[in-house]
Amino acid sequence: MIAVLTEVHVRLGAREVLRGLNLALKQGEIFALLGRNGTGKTTLMRLLTGQLRPASGDVQVFGGDPGREAAPRRLMSLVPQDIALYPRLTVRENLEIMAGMAGLAKREISSRVAEAMALVQVEGRQRDLIDHLSGGYKRRANIAAALLTRPRLLLLDEPTVGVDVDARLSLHRTLRRLRDQGMSILLTTHDLDEARALADRIGILASGRMAEEGPVGDILRRMFGDRREVVVTLSQEPGDTVRSTLERLGFAPTANPLEWTSWSAGVEGFASLPAALRRQGIDLHEISLREPGLEHVLAHVEGTRS
Repeated sequence: MIAVLTEVHVRLGAREVLRGLNLALKQGEIFALLGRNGTGKTTLMRLLTGQLRPASGDVQVFGGDPGREAAPRRLMSLVPQDIALYPRLTVRENLEIMAGMAGLAKREISSRVAEAMALVQVEGRQRDLIDHLSGGYKRRANIAAALLTRPRLLLLDEPTVGVDVDARLSLHRTLRRLRDQGMSILLTTHDLDEARALADRIGILASGRMAEEGPVGDILRRMFGDRREVVVTLSQEPGDTVRSTLERLGFAPTANPLEWTSWSAGVEGFASLPAALRRQGIDLHEISLREPGLEHVLAHVEGTRS
């Protein structure tokens, strides 16, 4: 294990943010941390980087205490959610400045910059101003800056916020490539689909503790078995009669007045559902099955903890 947190408690003012948190990060894995805002994701990052010390408990990263020792801190890099680059400088100029600030010797800077750009595949944009890059390329350049010191642990805070689908997929490929080269990656996200596509394991933070931990599929099976969410999209906004019928059939409205959801115990009963709904006078536009989302997972965890 490259990082182990044991029974960690953290207080920020009068609030206990983490309450007996346990976590172990493995070499060469992507671990995604999920949870509502204020559940301690950023606090956990600060513990790992030594910016914050626990009130009690133990934090070990690469065999040392990052809050007291410099050696563990030199083996990790943090990529913040905000783009921490100079907008009116080129990609290469930014990375050269960051390399100097990181304490790299002058003779190493050129090769380290080239290496970092190659890892995230921004060599072709190295002479472009940061201001002229798309959101996806800005994110890549931001990650490149963190790779200059050849970290063994990369920490990323919401790395795909604000980027389009193509850029997100490209960033996913970059992170998988780094993982496959032996780097350990911890990232925070609010997107369960992203965690499912990218992470080897996930952790769900709730009530200051790691409420669930493991592969996404295993967690969903433990929580929901073979149940799937049924999503009904209506052709028109429902009147009182249709609403009453949907509610009687176990459907609940969403924020979209045309969309209603329920649960199905697998696909067998789902096959006959469209015809059954139409017999009840429901004018369907579309009906589909989907995996439980993050809100369902969090509601399940919080219900278990309450």
